[in-house]
Amino acid sequence: MKNLTLFLLLIFTIFSSTNSQSQNLASYPQLNKRIVEAKLREIRISLKLDQSTFDHFRPIYEKYESEVSEIDFKKLNKLLKVDAESLSSEEADRLISHQIEIAKRMLEVREKYYKEFKSVLSPQQIIKLYQTEAELRIKVMQELKKRIQR
Repeated sequence: MKNLTLFLLLIFTIFSSTNSQSQNLASYPQLNKRIVEAKLREIRISLKLDQSTFDHFRPIYEKYESEVSEIDFKKLNKLLKVDAESLSSEEADRLISHQIEIAKRMLEVREKYYKEFKSVLSPQQIIKLYQTEAELRIKVMQELKKRIQR
């Protein structure tokens, strides 16, 4: 599991360096595929899915992941980093409106795929899926912080 986590971190590090060159993940289908595969391995372990359940879950998750990856989360962080005092009322309003639109889009995707996930997973497993995804994001961010500070 530690090797898998390190592999995930390596992939996300590669992604983050390519992302800094104003490239998106869609431009790198092989890298995207490797990231999804690593996430699926980690999710399978975390949810303790048997082969049959995993075979049914996999195509649903791949579609879900594809839709989630189309959402521009980079702009979400802008709200946390911006100096609010430096913005005009119009700029602040636009920024907040954009944040709300991104959140709505994510909610739409989650609502859509909740129904599909529920056909394969229990509600408890779906919660664990979301928790696992959040844990992976945190691990990746921590590793990126460590690498930046070196």
